[in-house]
Amino acid sequence: MAVYKSGEELAYEIKQTNIIGESIAFWNLGQAGILIKGKEQDGFLCIDPYLTFSIEVKDHETEFKRAFPPVIDPSMLQDLDGVLVTHGHDDHLDLPSVKEIARVSESIFGIPAPLASLVQEQVENISIHPTKDGKSFMIKGFKITPIAAAHPDYETDSLKNHVFLGYLIEVNGIRIYHSGDTMVTSELIEKVKNFRPHVAFLPINGSDYFRTSRGIIGNMSSREAVDFSVTVGIDLIVPIHYDMFPNNRENPAYFVDYLFHHYPNKKFHMMVPGERFIYHK
Repeated sequence: MAVYKSGEELAYEIKQTNIIGESIAFWNLGQAGILIKGKEQDGFLCIDPYLTFSIEVKDHETEFKRAFPPVIDPSMLQDLDGVLVTHGHDDHLDLPSVKEIARVSESIFGIPAPLASLVQEQVENISIHPTKDGKSFMIKGFKITPIAAAHPDYETDSLKNHVFLGYLIEVNGIRIYHSGDTMVTSELIEKVKNFRPHVAFLPINGSDYFRTSRGIIGNMSSREAVDFSVTVGIDLIVPIHYDMFPNNRENPAYFVDYLFHHYPNKKFHMMVPGERFIYHK
């Protein structure tokens, strides 16, 4: 699969990107990985970085093999102010990436509360904020509100803390929703509709019997992602979670085709790994 920019070239672009006015810049890392940059005083945030080959290194027989190499080494993210993890699956909570980012940066790591002690035990010198549904917190200029996700159902630990989360993020006048892995539910529609995101990162790989029978937990489909976006009033849809693993993909052309035929005026952008997008309100 084609990569737009990677390595030192991508790191240089990230560092040199300056935000003017009510805008944000974001970069696609592949799968659910997103980098978001506001103005200098707002800082720089990363969500669900899977920047190694750790899944296939750990299990050579796994069917989860990357279609493209990591677009950036985690050691190049020394300027990060924060990292948000949506849940504990290895393509979202990649401990080798987390360890390296914690080593080179002063990032605050937003980790779902049920996983916080596990990560604390595994990673030295890490600053963790246990994230909980509805409990807002700040990382520099980013206001972050965790929101429960259904993957495929809502799940809580013994303390009633949600295991799967998405994040509602406000920075520099822009509202962002990163769903993590989730199905569409009436509760999710209500919460996101009240937030009124300008930009939403939504999975489109869907689910089916055969993947589920192999233990692959699905997400909303491309059609559901579109209908969800229209229902909650999202301005720009950015599909995610369809590009990295050939065994768990959905053709993004179905997403575009459904938009074209049903909502031809709806804004969207398909990103290749390593691509930058600047959104201005």
